[in-house]
Amino acid sequence: MQGLIKKVNLRDQVYEYIKAGILSQEFKRGENINLDDLSRKLGVSNTPIRESINLLVKEGLIEYRQNNGFFVISPDRETVNEILQVVFFMVVAAYRFCFRNGRMDSVLPKMEEQLQKQRELLEKGDVLGYNETTYLFERCIIEGVENKMLVSEYDGKQALLSFISTYYSDNDLAELKKVFSQHEEILNLMKQQKLEDAVLKMREHYYKKQIK
Repeated sequence: MQGLIKKVNLRDQVYEYIKAGILSQEFKRGENINLDDLSRKLGVSNTPIRESINLLVKEGLIEYRQNNGFFVISPDRETVNEILQVVFFMVVAAYRFCFRNGRMDSVLPKMEEQLQKQRELLEKGDVLGYNETTYLFERCIIEGVENKMLVSEYDGKQALLSFISTYYSDNDLAELKKVFSQHEEILNLMKQQKLEDAVLKMREHYYKKQIK
């Protein structure tokens, strides 16, 4: 049987395959990732698979359990909510900074561009694509601070945010359109320079994602 992975940039291809499998729920929460099974299925050696899994461990999507191997994460309610709180605090702090330092004129057009991309994904019914890119809306605010370490820290949460959206949220289109509407409301408040109203709407947006 011919392997599913072309032998070019093996690690990157295997990484994308496993990550997509996790975010599409082909690999379930808490499922064991068997290196030998993947090697046979993809037609590659264990080396690019192990390298890819190590990258996903760093991103937080896979965890290593001593003497048991690698598993897709299965975070509890408290962990999920703490991740969302951390991201919320980062975005709000960045927004306050951009607002008070005259950065929003350059930030808002980028947010509008991302909102349009989200709209197009929803129109196509691309739930996975939407969940993988929705974080880019707030990333525009993070970028406005012009601090590379802050951007890197925010990007480091991206895989976890996609995972949370996939496994812990209601992913039918009707619910995702409600999330999109919240983004529209946040952007409109920012355009009106209503700092605290926008912060309250962002708080509502993030706290609705939390697991009760």
